[in-house]
Amino acid sequence: MDRVNMDALFTNQRNESDDYYTILGCDELSNKDQIQTEYRIRALQLHPDKNLDNPTAMEQFKKLQEAKEVLCDDVQRKAYNYWRNSHISVPWKTWQSINERSQPF
Repeated sequence: MDRVNMDALFTNQRNESDDYYTILGCDELSNKDQIQTEYRIRALQLHPDKNLDNPTAMEQFKKLQEAKEVLCDDVQRKAYNYWRNSHISVPWKTWQSINERSQPF
């Protein structure tokens, strides 16, 4: 692991508003159908075409899509839950990137 990645482990802080379960309005006990339902409800509300006056609508919609993709994939969800429960301060995407690069080929 290079110096930049090591620094990231100790200098980043989690932003609870980026929590995928919070974004979708569900919890770790929610099944895929519940996640999909919550996604559809929020997608209708947050879609950028319906929020033309909101400059952050596209970013919010992308986060919503990312949350659904991760939590509906069993492997990614397991990794996400592991990261989330570890209370490591590095953000999910950074941790995921570091974790993927440290896997043996």
